[in-house]
Amino acid sequence: MTRNKLEKCLGQHVSIIFFDGTQILGILHKTGEEEFKDEPNLFIPQNYYFCTDKNNNLVENCIFKCSHISSLVMR
Repeated sequence: MTRNKLEKCLGQHVSIIFFDGTQILGILHKTGEEEFKDEPNLFIPQNYYFCTDKNNNLVENCIFKCSHISSLVMR
């Protein structure tokens, strides 16, 4: 997965499968986004990604790099 391709999906509903076979569904975000400034784990790290549900709750309590992704499908 390339960073350019992944970042074109920011803010979209996605299905992500990681190399270990884990799958998560949610809205794709990048760490450092202003709306998450009160959550240091989602704001301070650079070049990581995470997914939230429609209420902005973290899905699977997981942040990841683009290199961890095996496949991504926009929903």
